[in-house]
Amino acid sequence: MKQSLLTLAALSLVVAAALPASAQIGSGAITNFDRDTFNLAEAYPATAATYSANLGITDPGVFTGICPPVAGSPGAVPGTLCLQRSGFILNVNCFAVIPNGQVGPCFVQAFRLVKLVPGSFKCPDVYGLPHFTAGVLTPYQYFQFGTGIRTWWSLNFTQPGTVFQLEVVSVCRNPAPAPALGEVRIHKDTWRWRVVADVNTLQYVIELMHGGAVSTLEIPCIIGEDMYEALKTARTTLATAIGGGNKTTIGDAIFNFEALIVANCLFVEVLNPVVTFPGTPQFTDVAGFQPPGNLAPLVTFGTGGTAVAGIIDTIEHPCCCKLLVDLEWIAIKNGLIGQTPTLPVF
Repeated sequence: MKQSLLTLAALSLVVAAALPASAQIGSGAITNFDRDTFNLAEAYPATAATYSANLGITDPGVFTGICPPVAGSPGAVPGTLCLQRSGFILNVNCFAVIPNGQVGPCFVQAFRLVKLVPGSFKCPDVYGLPHFTAGVLTPYQYFQFGTGIRTWWSLNFTQPGTVFQLEVVSVCRNPAPAPALGEVRIHKDTWRWRVVADVNTLQYVIELMHGGAVSTLEIPCIIGEDMYEALKTARTTLATAIGGGNKTTIGDAIFNFEALIVANCLFVEVLNPVVTFPGTPQFTDVAGFQPPGNLAPLVTFGTGGTAVAGIIDTIEHPCCCKLLVDLEWIAIKNGLIGQTPTLPVF
């Protein structure tokens, strides 16, 4: 087995980068140290920066022509989990800690990243149906090892309750007293990043969905401006209800919010503009499309069915499901339990 040694000056650690051994990581003989746990949002508020004046690019904002200027629209960016890397590989030295009562140099023996997804009762086709063992949730688990660990994750479609767990197994030494001086001590450092949601983060999830295009139509997945305003109003109503603390009022706000989403969502695998919004053919034989206006359009299917396209939900952009799982988390967090057993929240 090849080994490469890297020096970490701050902790006097040396990495012996070996192939991960799940038996080592899972062994009950290894002392585990739970390190920091970080709560991450799926979206964060943002203000668009401007370009240098010499580039001649107009600042972002609301264009008002000859009318008085108005404040720019709110903005948001995806939440991200970004782990320190060296080159294109996780810098595991940053996450290996010398425990109290031990001394370096230490040697990293194995490390892995585990993504744990709880699953959703609201959108099992997107996030999976929750599974329980003796009433305890068994999340979906996705493992990455060594050079296969991804260090950049975009969280805007991540289900609340998802946990990214980094486990680093290291060998250090016992400093004293004799005869145990220098004896090997093995331990595991466990770091966690948890994706959470509440009525505050939901505001910026809506803004994020209103700001990014899903196709060459240059429209966001919240396609109707009337739908955008309705979603903001529903979120404000929910925030007011949560502030009041009455579970019945909170439950009504969540129920109405969910109904608004489902009644105005167009579920399609892929948004093909010329199919969903057909228009005048271009250059005689080339199919064209008609970009929709501000109001959520009524879409007709080949089978004769119709649907209001206030929000577009596709395989790559499951916007309706994302809003629904956030509401699912918020409901449970506020003590509104549906299925039993139910999803845990933190």
